[in-house]
Amino acid sequence: MKPAKRVVMLGDCQSFYASVEKADHPEYKDRPLVVAGDPERRSGIVLAACPLAKAKGITTAERLGEALAKCPELVVIKPRMQKYIDVSMQITEIYKSYTDLVEPYSIDEQFLDVTGSLHLFDCTPEKLALMIQDHILEATGVYARFGIAETKILAKTACDNYAKKNPSGIYTLTKEMLPDTLWKRPVSDMFMAGSRMTRHFTVMGLPTIGSVAQTPLAKLKQMMRRKFGKKFGYPGGNVLAYR
Repeated sequence: MKPAKRVVMLGDCQSFYASVEKADHPEYKDRPLVVAGDPERRSGIVLAACPLAKAKGITTAERLGEALAKCPELVVIKPRMQKYIDVSMQITEIYKSYTDLVEPYSIDEQFLDVTGSLHLFDCTPEKLALMIQDHILEATGVYARFGIAETKILAKTACDNYAKKNPSGIYTLTKEMLPDTLWKRPVSDMFMAGSRMTRHFTVMGLPTIGSVAQTPLAKLKQMMRRKFGKKFGYPGGNVLAYR
């Protein structure tokens, strides 16, 4: 009997800190809001911005003063880390009601392996993700997006590159889809490829995720050794996941 394909989800909470604050302060529902340092001193950086604030051009990690210059009517709330931890743990318990294979990745992102529990709900992975999405929203007021794939790295990639831009907030990325989807994206979109690594890949003639994924591993290792010498450490695990 052929084993069932793994079904892994990456659940990501949209603008998590800001969403928690909006859930606690419904009077700010239709106002741009950020969680940041000291509102009175206009100091610190933006830790989270709601979609309405992002629409004003405000970005995470920018200075609060710059954010207020862009949007004078901005609602600024000081961070309440214990509250965010409590809500994150509440969401973990919701996930555990659907599978016992839950792995927190960060305070607002968690992996769920539903391979063995999917049959209990008699539905597709997409419908199960929608059920969980509704459950979280009703219980916490937080909207979660889901990337679905056979591996954790592809589930994370599906969430970051596709689910967050989907009206449903849900996207399934299969290995068969990679040549027509992920491989065409710039290498900067590859998981764990920062700005410096992106420049290195580009100089090596590997501008897209597909160009990296389709390079034979032995050749890729050779190219990386030539580029980095003794500092070389090839991203073998990551690259194989994109093939």
